[in-house]
Amino acid sequence: MTAEEAGPEPLDVILVTGDAYVDHNSFGVALIGRWLEAHGFRVGVIAQPAWNDPAPFRALGRPRLFFGVTSGNMDSMVNHYTAARRIRNDDAYAPGGQAGLRPDRACIAYANRVKQAWPGVPVVLGGIEASLRRFAHYDYWQDQMRRSILLDAKADLLVHGMGELPVLEIARRLAAGKGIATCRDVPGTAWALGRKDTLPEGGEEVPAFEDCVADPLAFNRLTLLMMREANPSCARALHQRTGDRVVWCNPAARALTTAELDRLYELPYANAPHPCYRAPIPAFASIQGSVTVNRGCSGGCSFCALTLHQGKDVVSRSEASVVREVERLVRQPGFNGVLSDLGGPTANMFHMRCNDEAANAVCRRVSCLHPVRCKHYGTDHRPYLKLLRRVRSLPGVKRVFVNSGIRYDLAAMAPGFVEEIAAHHVSGTLTTAPEHVSPQALHHMRKPELTHFQEFMDRFKKASADAGKKQLLVPYFQCAHPGTGPAEAIELAFYLKKQGLQVRQVQMFMPTPGTLATAMYVSGVDPYTKKPVPVARGHKERSRQRALMFWWKREEHPAIREALLAWGRGELIGNGPDCLVPPGPARGGWRQGHRPEGRGMGMQVERASAAEVDEARWEGLVGAPV
Repeated sequence: MTAEEAGPEPLDVILVTGDAYVDHNSFGVALIGRWLEAHGFRVGVIAQPAWNDPAPFRALGRPRLFFGVTSGNMDSMVNHYTAARRIRNDDAYAPGGQAGLRPDRACIAYANRVKQAWPGVPVVLGGIEASLRRFAHYDYWQDQMRRSILLDAKADLLVHGMGELPVLEIARRLAAGKGIATCRDVPGTAWALGRKDTLPEGGEEVPAFEDCVADPLAFNRLTLLMMREANPSCARALHQRTGDRVVWCNPAARALTTAELDRLYELPYANAPHPCYRAPIPAFASIQGSVTVNRGCSGGCSFCALTLHQGKDVVSRSEASVVREVERLVRQPGFNGVLSDLGGPTANMFHMRCNDEAANAVCRRVSCLHPVRCKHYGTDHRPYLKLLRRVRSLPGVKRVFVNSGIRYDLAAMAPGFVEEIAAHHVSGTLTTAPEHVSPQALHHMRKPELTHFQEFMDRFKKASADAGKKQLLVPYFQCAHPGTGPAEAIELAFYLKKQGLQVRQVQMFMPTPGTLATAMYVSGVDPYTKKPVPVARGHKERSRQRALMFWWKREEHPAIREALLAWGRGELIGNGPDCLVPPGPARGGWRQGHRPEGRGMGMQVERASAAEVDEARWEGLVGAPV
């Protein structure tokens, strides 16, 4: 919104985001802005402001209630850098994909500029970046522990998790004339006590920041406590000391109901970028023909932050709400009749939930599916199949594809599901993420055993053939995850070779705040079993694992030979059936980019090739409202 669009009356709330503004329900700032607007508040958005000057933050005037600050739909560090700490070539959330329009650690930079531009106006942090950094966290890009983002941003309040309910309550209280300090009991918020403030009663103290710096096992305990207290129904407040300061974190806000989610996603979005942009927004182009049907994930994968951010309990829209959105999409000019996706974090978890409310009210499991599926967890695929059939029969809809993640172990439990997906909902390729094949690696990833993937792959191939279609299953694999050493990397490479799988792009594990895998990476110890786990540290060792996954590429063979020799497995170099690569020179091309200490300040960083640009969906770091 421009100053002219804002009009003469002051706005109630101004949202600052690191993304270009797209008025679509896949973008967090649009969700929060429209949600507040629907409840009677006047909202403005400052998108991708220059962060080295307070002037852009004065563009819409002084808000009557507060500034909401977010890095955008993605964590700004994941947005900028690959797992090899190389700078990305582009930014999908910027006009024309232009990189460099947001700072590193954007929440800190924006919040400090807002404080400089408007002293005394409350600042509320939110979104994925703030949510997962509410306590002490490991910063992979600096290779050090950092304190709560609240202390560096000097914000008045932080909203963690999906922010619709907390943000609305904060706005209502401030509109009633109450101060920002009265919002400190709002579920889903965190705040920093002043040096003279009295610590509230109750709650549980987590390991202090200084303890996490000195002892990686203390960081493990912090991570476990955050996971344990993630259920809004039974969680306790947590607090952490940092020097003479304390950060207090209330339990997460409850999830939206289906009716509330329906209302949120059916608000009057323009379904387009702001008209001020002259270049397309790549992220919008990729979701333009898709519809979100659920949020949350019950899987609890170690490397994914969804459990802490969106929640373990899946909340789904009603079939009628989804149909209404599709019908509006059909009426839009330029719609070609193809829905690119009907899904969410995990598409086939649509309307899957715990079937025992009493059990769920006291549940502290991180995953409903690992190490074994909970007996209370429902796995009925009929609601999703019914939705797919209904939508593909709508007038104006030619094809409905499923491009969100499919949990293949759940799919295997549903008679006819794989067959119907193969017959009607695949655009030529279907992606799924087994991640690895080694039992040890899969255990530490908290992923299903390989047999489930093999069964899914066999069923999909047969179903595609029965439907008379030539379709490919594209599996995603991950290297350098904690628990994956040389033996596991070699096991994966041999599996790929024996299956004839020539992967084109692989995911190198990136330690991101708020995940169990990051705790394992830092400590070298499984937080649950307390047993040591192998950890690939350093660019060379991590890249060795990556090289093995490209067993079929001749240009990678020297690096593979170097890795095998370094690991004492030279017998795998040869021409026999039990060898991985043929004889030849052994050398590694391990080139490391510089650490990102000062983006936008003339820093020289090696740029990533297209093959190294890994998608943020792997970390669960997309789609986070303020």
